[in-house]
Amino acid sequence: HTVASVLGCAWMPPLPVLMFHPPEQNNELVAVGSLLPPDPDRIVLKRIVLTGYPFKINKRKSTVRFMFYNPEDIRWFKPVELWTKYGKTGTILEPLGTHGYMKTLFDTPLQHSDTVCMSLYKRVFPKENGEARNKATGATAANS
Repeated sequence: HTVASVLGCAWMPPLPVLMFHPPEQNNELVAVGSLLPPDPDRIVLKRIVLTGYPFKINKRKSTVRFMFYNPEDIRWFKPVELWTKYGKTGTILEPLGTHGYMKTLFDTPLQHSDTVCMSLYKRVFPKENGEARNKATGATAANS
């Protein structure tokens, strides 16, 4: 599911929503959806995926590189779960050396063509700038 925040007039669901490209472009329909009810407990998250590649594979254990570049970062992110593009899950065991290599343990053996991923989430707050607020209410900078 995708949720978009809009600063504008107050509407209550159920209400269909149509999203278009700006008129300067081709004015093409981009998305269709419906309005969600207002919820003060809703949290908007931004997801970032860090990727690395298996360097050596020994049964379920593997050495992964190019995800981090120093051992302090590996120790910091050790509790975070790893996953691969082929659906395997794993954990970080320990850092190797000083260049960001790390030992990992997965539920099944990896393949050399696999990519090791780590999802990181960050809470995102709506931007509060006067320009967007004025555009939504129709006010000018002199009026606000």
